[in-house]
Amino acid sequence: MKKKLAITLVILALIFLCAGYDVYRSKQFHLTLVSMDPGQAPADGQTPVSLVIKLTDSKGSPVEGHSLFAVPKGGGILSASRVVTDRAGQATYTYYPFKASKLQPVKDVVLQIVDESNSIFIEVNTKTSVTIPLVEPENDAKSKHSLNDIFGE
Repeated sequence: MKKKLAITLVILALIFLCAGYDVYRSKQFHLTLVSMDPGQAPADGQTPVSLVIKLTDSKGSPVEGHSLFAVPKGGGILSASRVVTDRAGQATYTYYPFKASKLQPVKDVVLQIVDESNSIFIEVNTKTSVTIPLVEPENDAKSKHSLNDIFGE
């Protein structure tokens, strides 16, 4: 019985050490927004928003070769969800907003970004979120065609 308890305690201690190391390692990296162009995008389903995210270590030096994973919360899509940082520690995302409608009114979208490369044992990652402000599109481009024009009578 004492042997099982000792083995269990050793295993738990190893798990806590691994988790502690991942928590420590995640605090050694920082994700920041470098630029967002345009600053406000119309919710027209077409206008792309370019976001540049920078990954630095605890000394402020850029980190190359880390895989960043991003997910837009609230609608829209990214041209690529995973982007690898370059020599400057930067990753560029292109976000395409949703098309605003009565069912989905205009609202800001939050882009959640995770550094997938820094966790070793149990997925404790460096994270950040960026709010992308969306505005009403200036003109609502509606088609002048009807279903009869497309399919015939």
